[in-house]
Amino acid sequence: MTKRSLLYIIAILFSCVLLAQDTKKVLFLGNSYTASNNLPSMISSMATSTGNTLTYDSNTPGGYRFMNHVSNTTTINKINANNWDFVALQAQSQETSWEQSQMEVELYPHAASLINTIRTNNACTLPLFYMTWGRENGDANNCAAIPWVCTYEGMDDAIRATYILMAEQNNAQVSPVGAVWRYLRTNVPNIDLYTGDGSHPSLAGSYAAACAFYTMIFKKDPTLITWNSSLPITTANAIKLAAKTIVFDDLNAWDFTAYFNHVTNIDEVTFASENDYENVTWNFGDTNSSTQENPVHTYAAIGDYQVTLTVTKCGVEHTYTKTISITALSISDPTIDKIEIYPNPVKNEIHIKNTSNPVINIEIFDVNGKLVLTKKNELEVITINELGSGIYFMKLYTQNSNSSWKFIKE
Repeated sequence: MTKRSLLYIIAILFSCVLLAQDTKKVLFLGNSYTASNNLPSMISSMATSTGNTLTYDSNTPGGYRFMNHVSNTTTINKINANNWDFVALQAQSQETSWEQSQMEVELYPHAASLINTIRTNNACTLPLFYMTWGRENGDANNCAAIPWVCTYEGMDDAIRATYILMAEQNNAQVSPVGAVWRYLRTNVPNIDLYTGDGSHPSLAGSYAAACAFYTMIFKKDPTLITWNSSLPITTANAIKLAAKTIVFDDLNAWDFTAYFNHVTNIDEVTFASENDYENVTWNFGDTNSSTQENPVHTYAAIGDYQVTLTVTKCGVEHTYTKTISITALSISDPTIDKIEIYPNPVKNEIHIKNTSNPVINIEIFDVNGKLVLTKKNELEVITINELGSGIYFMKLYTQNSNSSWKFIKE
């Protein structure tokens, strides 16, 4: 081999290394759980050890909740200060385990508001929820009022479910720190993840959090990290392996960017997803597929189907899979085809023209499958003034069968 050939090969290899390096910009919004042990700095050190770069900023006042961040000038200014790749969102450590009725008022709307601000600044920024953990021995302060938080397992289950729900509702991603902690508590119980208060993370706990974040941000194997902080190498390696098992080996499980809703009408399923994707591909699990944004698909047989939506957003591909169960098949009613429904889009009134087989009942659902309106004995002109703007699905029932109709309310 000539010297020139050797130099050429080295140059190619060096170029490949450079191409494999990533730089990510991340804003961290949370409270003391994020601030403990300077979590963003730990993630940055991990990134540096693998040839990557993390540029970050944060706003983490003690005890802060999403409802505090939405009106905090520092938070808003930091969101708007950069075109972030990710904005990490950590709620207060107890509020994600509360009653659903309380979270519907005090948590979910504020999470959605923050994400709206994030996407208004940059539509390509990915919201990344920081799934925290149950307290070491449960939440004694709220145990009497909320029984499931009396134990670590019950509180941890509730927190996990809440973060996943928020990610689904907002087409966001999750850094499953709590799931990594759960794995470590079960499989490597000698690693103490808590400080003395049984709530905040020890150095090992923050290291576990950093490994989960590193994996979700860079989508790379955390066992390649060489920075161990001041932890014993056996401890650091056990934590990295836990993050690989829970996060890296199942990355799609924590990415809800392509999450979709659906409404099932016997064997006909109407799918609804976001409408700002660059490319959309549906695989219905029965050898059929579609590239429509919101397709309607009819299944020919009873069974469970793995429906996969693959989307491209800002040049990045995301995939989400959901099981759709078909438990019955519809009976064909040729008179349904004779029904005329107009206009679409609609402002205030839907007109129904049918003389062969009268419609006797109508149900209207939103894109989440929630029944929002029922109409009976008023079936030639349907008034929908009470509905907000958006996409809806209307089920029309006759004596013999039923059918679905999708419409847009202006």
